[in-house]
Amino acid sequence: MQIITTHIGTDFDALASVVACTFLYPGAVGVLPSMVNPEVKQFLAIHANILRVKPRKGFDLDDVTSLIVVDANNWKRLDKMDSLSSNDDIEVICWDHHMEGVNIASHVTFREEVGAAVTLLLEEMKKRDIAITPMHATLFLLGIYSDTGCLRYPSVTSRDAAMVSYLIENGADLNVVSAYLDDSMDDAHTEVFGKILEESEIVSIGTIRVGICALHIKSGLTSLAPLIEKYREFKGVDAAFGVFQADSQKCMIIGRGKPKLIDIGHIMRALGGGGHLGAGSAIIRKASPDEATQQLKSLITRGCHEKTEIKTIMSAPAKFIVDADVTMAKASYQLTDNNISGLLVCQEATLLGGLSIQDCTKAKKSGRSDVPVKGYATRKIPKIAPTACCREAISLMADAKEGILAVVEGDELVGVVTQTDLLFQVYDF
Repeated sequence: MQIITTHIGTDFDALASVVACTFLYPGAVGVLPSMVNPEVKQFLAIHANILRVKPRKGFDLDDVTSLIVVDANNWKRLDKMDSLSSNDDIEVICWDHHMEGVNIASHVTFREEVGAAVTLLLEEMKKRDIAITPMHATLFLLGIYSDTGCLRYPSVTSRDAAMVSYLIENGADLNVVSAYLDDSMDDAHTEVFGKILEESEIVSIGTIRVGICALHIKSGLTSLAPLIEKYREFKGVDAAFGVFQADSQKCMIIGRGKPKLIDIGHIMRALGGGGHLGAGSAIIRKASPDEATQQLKSLITRGCHEKTEIKTIMSAPAKFIVDADVTMAKASYQLTDNNISGLLVCQEATLLGGLSIQDCTKAKKSGRSDVPVKGYATRKIPKIAPTACCREAISLMADAKEGILAVVEGDELVGVVTQTDLLFQVYDF
């Protein structure tokens, strides 16, 4: 027997991936974990009978010869599949978009970085020209939209967007999708969100801002991940974590963040959970919210990364330097000829200040183009170290009227950072 399964806490991407596999592997049976997300549970209440899926509870694994795992890469995230993990005779096939923390050794692997796991399966279905009904197209669209924030998350790829178009062409009902992905909050979630805003703290790891809240919540309250994403967007932080305790035995941790600044999945795997760069969750047993928060903070410190240092992107300073005794007219020509917006005024090896194109225009209008530039130089200009990160440079550039930053090591001018330098790095910092 061949079965298909996915992770505990099954979301729409996981469900959609299981169902998509039933098209690619005719005869295979989808086995859903006992714990699924509330929205998925509602969907299954209406659609379960027309999907080839069965509940894990009571399902006998003795006759299983082949296991297909979707949207998961770790045995711990599956629902009581330990007996299969230790059986070398079981064929294992994986379809997944989680690149880190893999401990499922599969015979056949389809693992690529896309926004939703179902995207990979849909591409194969499209390649084989497999027909799908509007209902299935709607479920698959729910899978992509739920895992990509309706194509808003940084993890989105053009491949996800292409499959959205493919599903709409095949009759996906956007009204149904909107109904299941409605992010409005009921009274219970509104109350929790208010507490998150009131009781959270924001910590800085270098230039990265992380919001953390630790709360006691009512038992049975689910769908907390959207609250963390709302909080992150509301506060404008780079990452947000919620530590929730509903009973004395365990804490649930949910994280959301910008993938290029912090690896949420790495942090959650260290806590015994899972996820990917921008999202993840974990359960910590026998820990109070304060204890869980301390563990989390320690891991966050190591999980944040600022990739690009200024020294790797800065420009050579030569064309941006002007001698203090040069006239404003000559400085204006230097700016125009090099198509730059600012200059650094130097007296031999000493940096005196900055000169902008607006300064030259002002001098010309007042008939002072023949005076030395040192008379117009702005003494207090933003400076940055070569080992600083690009995020810091972007912050400083907002106050640089010359449009450039002086890169200084000790007392020596070693380079210049321009707006163009930062523009080319804006998606990598």
